Amino acid sequence: MRDRTENSLRPEATRLRIVRTTTALLAAAVALVYALIGFEVLYVGETSPGEPSLLWFGVPAALAFAFGAVVVLASERKLLWALGAAFQVFVIWAYFDVAPQRTPPFEPWGMLLRVPQVAILLALSYLLVRHPAPWRRVPAASRAATARPSR
Repeated sequence: MRDRTENSLRPEATRLRIVRTTTALLAAAVALVYALIGFEVLYVGETSPGEPSLLWFGVPAALAFAFGAVVVLASERKLLWALGAAFQVFVIWAYFDVAPQRTPPFEPWGMLLRVPQVAILLALSYLLVRHPAPWRRVPAASRAATARPSR
């Protein structure tokens, strides 16, 4: 059983866990919406004849965001989080860059998806800044074993 004082000294660790969990949930929600778009359950506009179906867009996007949800929960590698943040910037930029070529250029689901994607970007940025590097963390048991006895 953990000591109450040990838990009270770790509010930052709790905050980081909450941010990681929330980020993963947002990524999973975005993945679900992309899957629904890919299977044309959600309407985002017509595809022109000769264009690939939305399945070729929605499923890879859904898989990418599902993978991101797993990574943010399972890994503390800042490089992966930085790649995830860069991916968010690319996806947001690509949506607006390709908009003039779509009919309609901006649809409700596309605009709505930008909200959690910006939140994911902000959360990953927060994690990159606030999360300690794994090699700098010292387990509590090690600190207690090497602590000098008080006189």
